Amino acid sequence: MKTTMNYKLLILLLIILIGCGPAKKHLHEEVRDESNEFKIIKLQNAIGNSVEITNYGARIVSWYVKDKEDHFRNIVLGFSTLQQYQEADAPYYGAIVGRVANRLQNFELEGKPLNLTDENFILHGGSEGFHDKFWSIASIRQNTVRLSYFSEDGAGGFPGNLHVFVEYHLTDQNELEIDYEAVVDQTTVLNLSNHAFFNLKGAGEGSVLDLQLMVNADHFTPLRHGGLPTGELRAVENSVFDFRTLKRIEETVESKETQIVLANGLDHNFVKKDNRLPLITAIDPQSGIKMEMSTTLPGVQIYTANFLSGNDKSDDGKSFKPREAICFEAQFFPDAPQHSHFPSIVLQPQEKYNHTAVYKVSLEKENNL
Repeated sequence: MKTTMNYKLLILLLIILIGCGPAKKHLHEEVRDESNEFKIIKLQNAIGNSVEITNYGARIVSWYVKDKEDHFRNIVLGFSTLQQYQEADAPYYGAIVGRVANRLQNFELEGKPLNLTDENFILHGGSEGFHDKFWSIASIRQNTVRLSYFSEDGAGGFPGNLHVFVEYHLTDQNELEIDYEAVVDQTTVLNLSNHAFFNLKGAGEGSVLDLQLMVNADHFTPLRHGGLPTGELRAVENSVFDFRTLKRIEETVESKETQIVLANGLDHNFVKKDNRLPLITAIDPQSGIKMEMSTTLPGVQIYTANFLSGNDKSDDGKSFKPREAICFEAQFFPDAPQHSHFPSIVLQPQEKYNHTAVYKVSLEKENNL
């Protein structure tokens, strides 16, 4: 009883500490909304660009930015109603995925087996994935929304009462900052990510194969059947995975390289080299929109929407088809507990999970290739 009480006191203290920070001038009062009613919160910066966030799955719904012709384009695939999200063929549009993003097999944690599935692996948190949950709206302030979710001990087979916080902040420099925080009352695993599908031409506006991409990575983690990593950290040099200088992704996605054929395109984790450069730089030559992504996390899953069905449609009737979006999912490496040399995703009760991913949009008016 005393141990249980101590855990509860620890969780309460950590939640209070997480909620504390530098005072900000609020444009809106602090709120607390724990309803299961679908809501969309709009963040808008001083230059008119805007992001919409929903409490369902803590998703990015849209991101309107200006192109090189000074026209607004929505660069995120999403919907305006709960029904559209729940009936979509692809379940992860714009969502926070967890407890553990990407693929995860059954494994042992501190000598105890965790049987998460009867299948080969779970994907993006499995049966209790965060993408399909209503999050509480903790606060709305100065181009910022903070959401929280409580995952009970045993949910999805994972140990520990877990309190998760995600904060979206749209800056006047056109940066969308995503801050992840979490505390737990017993040892568990955690790997949070955002699964936004981007098209820098505009959602539903055609192929991304002409996208120019640079990745600050010397290595990637190759796959075996089912998309699970082999455990190898393979050098990108002299391969189609070498994006250390800007190149069109078509050269890679349309290649017959074994790894590309296995995944039906790009669906691979790249290992961050360092923090001197953005992990991702992507430029659409048609719109002139440039995206840079930086993160505290050690990797990024680059996915070229290989399995979008074409059945899901935008509000104005445009189909979301394969290769017409790209995901840059900042993350720990897939199936990390199976590979001791991968960065650990274990979270202890005395620790605070604290990571950030920043997506910055600007204009690149000259064609670089």
